[in-house]
Amino acid sequence: MSTNPLGRIRLVSSLTLVPVMVVALLTFGLWVHPSSTSALPATSPVAEVSFLPIVATEDLASTKPIPESGPALTAAVWRMAIGQAVVDAGETKLGAPYVYGAGGPNAFDCSGFTRWAWMQLGVELPHNSGAQWAGVERIALDQLESGDLVFNWGPGGGPPGHVGIYVGDGMMIHSPNSSGVVRYDSINWWTGATTAAGRVR
Repeated sequence: MSTNPLGRIRLVSSLTLVPVMVVALLTFGLWVHPSSTSALPATSPVAEVSFLPIVATEDLASTKPIPESGPALTAAVWRMAIGQAVVDAGETKLGAPYVYGAGGPNAFDCSGFTRWAWMQLGVELPHNSGAQWAGVERIALDQLESGDLVFNWGPGGGPPGHVGIYVGDGMMIHSPNSSGVVRYDSINWWTGATTAAGRVR
């Protein structure tokens, strides 16, 4: 049987070059068209172009979104969010009548209203303005934030005779008396009364 050494060399060379060329083409293809999972850098400068809208630096500096989680979500942010949720709950009862001893959901006295609003956040307060005053952290009036409690004392002293929920700008939402309904009023609505504030903890 005759052999052709030259033919064998050509065959071996062909078989050796084919996989080398395939690897080279694949590498070149990945280089030009990188996939999202490829670690190879794209050589085309077009890939570096950003299509995001240009935002002025001062706009970025003034935008400070509240973080959703992590250490940056401070206790103060939580308190503000919860306080506003209490106010929002109370506002759903605007116009509800005052009834002595009532705690909702359709009628309220003053402490029954504040108790009901905080209960919507899972916090239970006693149904008595004096007991609520005894259980809160005392704060100055200039430290009031949404959801804090505002207490009023009549001229006779003793325990507070009234309580409402601070909503901001010197105003509160409350169930005032037998001649009124749940409404907004100044924290100094009760003429001649002493006013103080407390924070639910």
